[in-house]
Amino acid sequence: MIEYEPDAYRPVNRRRRFLLALLALATASLVIWAMTRREGMLPSTVPMPNEGQRCAQGQTEGCLGSITRVIAVPPALPASAAAAASR
Repeated sequence: MIEYEPDAYRPVNRRRRFLLALLALATASLVIWAMTRREGMLPSTVPMPNEGQRCAQGQTEGCLGSITRVIAVPPALPASAAAAASR
């Protein structure tokens, strides 16, 4: 049977350590920059609150504060009502 012998530990040299530190700094800078941008990475189709128009009297769509249509599943019937409905 062949015995497995792991390689001896070799510390990272200065040049590689500098490159790793530079890569970590660049990555952290990119993440912070992307998180603090006003626009974000993707363009937004929703107007910012100070850029949009408030809803006029009676207006329900296409303005700030408008109604959003939501499709929801109706709640399940209680067990006794479900039994009565199946008769």
